[in-house]
Amino acid sequence: MNWKTENFNCASYRIPAIVYNKGVFLAFCEARRTSFRDYGEMDLVLRRGILLEKQVEWEGIQVIASMRGERTMNPVPIVDNVNKAVVVVFNTFPSNVTETDLLKEGVFNQTVFVMKSTDNGITWSDPQDITDTTLGKVEPAWTIFSPGPGHGIQLSSGRLIVPGNYYVKDPVEPGIWPQIKTAVLEFFDVLYGAVGTSNVFYSDDGGSSWHVGGSVPTANAGELETGKTIHANESQVTELDDGVICINCRTLGVEMPRVQAFSKDDGMTFTVAQVVDKLVEPGYTGSFMPSTKNFGGCQGSILGFPAPEGVPDGFSKTWALFSNPADKENRINLSVRLSIDGCKTWSAPWSLCPGPSAYSDLTYFEMDDGNGGINKLFACLYECGTTDFPYEKIVFQMFTLESVLEGTKH
Repeated sequence: MNWKTENFNCASYRIPAIVYNKGVFLAFCEARRTSFRDYGEMDLVLRRGILLEKQVEWEGIQVIASMRGERTMNPVPIVDNVNKAVVVVFNTFPSNVTETDLLKEGVFNQTVFVMKSTDNGITWSDPQDITDTTLGKVEPAWTIFSPGPGHGIQLSSGRLIVPGNYYVKDPVEPGIWPQIKTAVLEFFDVLYGAVGTSNVFYSDDGGSSWHVGGSVPTANAGELETGKTIHANESQVTELDDGVICINCRTLGVEMPRVQAFSKDDGMTFTVAQVVDKLVEPGYTGSFMPSTKNFGGCQGSILGFPAPEGVPDGFSKTWALFSNPADKENRINLSVRLSIDGCKTWSAPWSLCPGPSAYSDLTYFEMDDGNGGINKLFACLYECGTTDFPYEKIVFQMFTLESVLEGTKH
């Protein structure tokens, strides 16, 4: 699937998200009008892919949300099997305001929307503003909130879960010396004194109303001997056995691996973030001072799916797949890893794209194998490119569970 072949006025496509529903892939992303960077006007676009016997037939680009003067960003799609709908949550910032501007000023300046499709992505409802019932209920106000990126999930209870992240920044105390101290500290801190945290929103009525769920408690990365705060960032969730939710999060520390936390109450509370040493992610190697914090890490995707038949009692009935650029330094080597024990341990990576690559999203589907059985399959929608540029195109790739087992066994 090549978005670039479409006759659409856009400089770059970024931030992929994908779900599968009743024989159709719904592939979302941001159509960035001016550049690949995180500012300027953006539209949310969709391509529907019809799954045929051995291939996917892709329809043209459909603009599902466009607001002039705004960045419509971070689409988080969820298949609602209870209400037979696809729900998408996204947010907007003014197009002339960057995340750095918001972090510096420490002010809330964004809107959160939801929209639905009851015909599998052919048509969509108008975006509904849900800011007041979510961000508007938070005190003190978060500096920035962003959903996802990538898919959300529906729990076995029917609850819809949208993962995301936010920043909180304490006000500067009055007086010249606190202001000088803050200015000096912020000079060496790309987050400008804010603390990043992962969290979830939830809906119990099919996406008509939304509420703020649990956040991942902030922890220090003592086991890494850094003493620095873990800034949990872009996140995704999956439901494991017995209704346990795992939230898997990007971190913003230099050369820090990913973290994850767990919830046993439908996402209302989470355990303290746990560092997952095996889930390495890109750091930031361009700092002119080794002690300076930078925007490290990269978004990743996590996906739960039914374990193969015949798994003995006592073993996890839900397995998990994870994708991200599996490299400690650069956004390269988009790979998947497998967990068969409830995200306690992870396999070695199996590379889907060894070259430049960045954001990704996973989905699961099943097909008859022609012999009375079921093939377990996956699709990954990810950013990649040539030379040193990982944002040249968005690629769709399908593969089987057998391929994952073979590729990750080393």
